[in-house]
Amino acid sequence: MNYLLTYLNDDYLREIAEHFSAERPPYPTPAKPTLPAATLARGKQLVTQGDPSRKLPACVACHGAGLTGMQPAIPGLVGLHADYLSAQLGAWRSGNRHAKAPDCMHEIASKLSDEDVTAVTAWLAAQPAPANPVPAPARSMKTPLACGSEPQ
Repeated sequence: MNYLLTYLNDDYLREIAEHFSAERPPYPTPAKPTLPAATLARGKQLVTQGDPSRKLPACVACHGAGLTGMQPAIPGLVGLHADYLSAQLGAWRSGNRHAKAPDCMHEIASKLSDEDVTAVTAWLAAQPAPANPVPAPARSMKTPLACGSEPQ
């Protein structure tokens, strides 16, 4: 793949990226959750309200009310499997995944317990995607923490 891309000019690569970023494939129907209702309720609380006592912002504060993300660097969280979401949070927690300093996702993920990760990812994976899952425009939301990947 590297060989193929090496000889393509930047304008063509940008055109390819814009084409695929505009695609809106249908999301699968979410799987029925198998965890107890109390676990899902905790997940919903963390996603929609956070936990102020732990200075843990809600996921919706950065990923948007519809959890579709914000351009260019905050991803959507809908339509993803719980195992994938859990792996991503684990990578942020362990430092295997990181962003430009200040690394807000590492800071947030480090505050989550294993039970929190299970609750959040199960609740997120059970949510249907909105009818138009388009990310919010760049800088349309002010993030609650300084994030190097999303300049204020």
